[in-house]
Amino acid sequence: MPASQAGSRGFKSRRPLQNFAHRETPLNKIFAALLSVVTILGCGYRLAGKNPNPGPVDLQGKRIAIHIFKNLTNEPDIEYIITKDVVAEFIRTPNVKVVRKDEEADYILRGEVTGYDKEPLALDYQGRAQYYRLIITLKLELIDSSGKVSMTMAPISEDAEYATALDVEENKARERKALRRASQELAQLLAGMLL
Repeated sequence: MPASQAGSRGFKSRRPLQNFAHRETPLNKIFAALLSVVTILGCGYRLAGKNPNPGPVDLQGKRIAIHIFKNLTNEPDIEYIITKDVVAEFIRTPNVKVVRKDEEADYILRGEVTGYDKEPLALDYQGRAQYYRLIITLKLELIDSSGKVSMTMAPISEDAEYATALDVEENKARERKALRRASQELAQLLAGMLL
């Protein structure tokens, strides 16, 4: 198309794109203000299983009693495995002393296993899961020596992956190994949050 015809159809009079971007319109001002607010406040996302900012309780040099967690899931006996790992992690920490009796403790840690979930990660051609992600969720509270709740923590979660097996017993053994890995990571996360 000749340039003279393009001009008659209005193509010649278009403004360059740069001029449009620098124009101050009410919409551009609103967008800039919203972008500034979002940048200042943050987007509000957090990583699951990471520190949910439990609160200001100082356990340094304190004595703590850890009760066997309640199991609110359908998976039997996982509360014993998780509680054992949490106790072991706190015993390894030199800044706090784990005691057996509530009367000897400055704080009591109580918890509930609220989630035991398995998500399939990969399926075979027949639709059977080949890999699972096991997710364990805990809800915890710290009680002081007078019986007052000092801190209620937001639920924390950890996960571990495992490959399935055709043999039922082998499959259960692999799931239990994943449970132990997730439980130990939860214990480390909890100790890191509280100490």
